[in-house]
Amino acid sequence: MILILVLIAIVTGLYFLNSHYKYWEKRGVPGPKPTLFIGNLADNFLVRKSLAELYGDIYKQFQDARVVGIFKASTPTLIIRDPELVKEIEVKSFQNFHDNEIFLDKNIDPLSGRNPFFLRGEEWKTTRALLTPAFTSGKMKWIYPLLEEVSKNFVKYVENHPGTTTGEGLKAKEICMRFTLNNVGTCAFGLDGKTFEEENPEFKQIADRFFSPEGIQTIKILLISIIPVLSKIVSIKFTPKDVEDKVRNIVRQTLQYREDNNIVRNDFLHILHQLMKTNKDFTEIDATAHAAGFFADGYESSSIVMHFLLYELAANPEPQSKLREEINKAFEANKGTLPYEELQHLPYLDAVFNEGMRLRPAGGTLSKICTKDYTYVPKEGELIKKPFVIEKGTPIVFPLYGLHSDPKYFEQPECFKPERFLDGKKDSMRYAFLPFGEGPRSCLGQRFGTLQIKIGVAYLIRNFEISVNKRTQLPIKYDPVYFLTLPKDPVWLDFKKIR
Repeated sequence: MILILVLIAIVTGLYFLNSHYKYWEKRGVPGPKPTLFIGNLADNFLVRKSLAELYGDIYKQFQDARVVGIFKASTPTLIIRDPELVKEIEVKSFQNFHDNEIFLDKNIDPLSGRNPFFLRGEEWKTTRALLTPAFTSGKMKWIYPLLEEVSKNFVKYVENHPGTTTGEGLKAKEICMRFTLNNVGTCAFGLDGKTFEEENPEFKQIADRFFSPEGIQTIKILLISIIPVLSKIVSIKFTPKDVEDKVRNIVRQTLQYREDNNIVRNDFLHILHQLMKTNKDFTEIDATAHAAGFFADGYESSSIVMHFLLYELAANPEPQSKLREEINKAFEANKGTLPYEELQHLPYLDAVFNEGMRLRPAGGTLSKICTKDYTYVPKEGELIKKPFVIEKGTPIVFPLYGLHSDPKYFEQPECFKPERFLDGKKDSMRYAFLPFGEGPRSCLGQRFGTLQIKIGVAYLIRNFEISVNKRTQLPIKYDPVYFLTLPKDPVWLDFKKIR
């Protein structure tokens, strides 16, 4: 009798689950057929493809659709294929989609949980307003001399690296990581990261731990990205406890030292310290959390973007030569220096940067969540014939790999062609090109990330001819597990000093 009841329960459950998988079909929304229990994310669940690649594949399968309905396990999820809809969701109807999908509880993860990327509702709005003044063009000009100094030392590091002198090549991600880590060390904490002097300095050890959560946490993050409903019952602590303690000690000791010795240093930590003094609700843990957020965004994401950009320049000698010519002229016109204002007015460098971000965005997908029911009204002639409601709680996916490689918006999308971003053309592709997101929740640290990558690339291209080392595995394949776009195998580059 018990066995019969169990069988009846299983059959009933399967019936209702199968019926649930007709969610998008009932609304007339096109999409791939889901697999029982895992929906449409089997290739990611089985660690065969990254989510970014998987969403990109689905994007390409439905050429005539503006939206595609899929399932993350059993959760109905909507993929957006149309730049007009991107604008509608990110800007015009922001109140219906104002939160990012991933959420971290700051009571469980005091540092990452306070990062504006993970905050929601009014708390996000308040925090964003507090931090925005720290990332103005004026504040970037403040810290520019610090980035210049690191860039000069970066050139010396590459020049004297054994891989340069022996011809064995350098791991692009490794050297870019050392560059960005020194930058965030000096700009966010007022510290010398010593990554050019020491093989494994303490600051690098902290960074490595920051981006390598304990095994169980990594599994949780992967599972929640595939099965969103688990987020209601599974807690995530992205920042390891030992890293949290070390970062808190660094901030506390640095602030105390500056206070005791009346030291004012134009960096991000000084801005956070001023917020502590002028806003009673902004505490030391808030300052620590946002210093850690600056550290995380400026270190890992930027090193990924930069190393891919160097690879594209190495693989495309003509754009590299053209960029070098522009950079050399700028240095020569300023007596061997590259002032902040001059860097901002190098059109080809800007185009190269944008084209690198188009081809290989660090975050290959952006995910939001519907926070208020929204009625989707189809356009005349599209596959969907009648309006339907995007219900509150529905995940919304912007597949950057799909949008960025769509020939409808980018001619010969597989080619590295910086010229496509010259002469104001970028404005015409704004909502098809989303490396930093768009609207009120676009990346807060994009000015800093852009600035450090541009100055680092400028100094390297001025001093070295870069080529792809034979140890680089081509074509580049991506890590299916890591939450950012990262190659499975290292990218190796050769640097030949220009005399």
